[in-house]
Amino acid sequence: MTATWKDFVDAFRTCAGTGETVALARLITNDFTWPTSNMDRQEILDWTANTNFRITGTEVTLYENADVIAGTHDVLDDTGALNTVMGIAYLRDGKIHTYHHLRSLK
Repeated sequence: MTATWKDFVDAFRTCAGTGETVALARLITNDFTWPTSNMDRQEILDWTANTNFRITGTEVTLYENADVIAGTHDVLDDTGALNTVMGIAYLRDGKIHTYHHLRSLK
């Protein structure tokens, strides 16, 4: 199974809402990095399970192939402000190994 943008956003949504990291952990490699948030695999799992950020609405897939997935989604940040996130994730063997994002107030 190759990760999709929808899979990735849904895993973030579940983890942030429930603290359950299993779905997100399945989608990312052991050497995963998130350079734009300066996080590695364990840091993203810990942060996502404990954040006050909440993904809202429906994700929008902009591009997907065997090497990269990209899209947008909205998020309520820890101040309650609505933001739009645009992200690109690089895949290896169907899992995400690197993720970059931009976030802007809506």
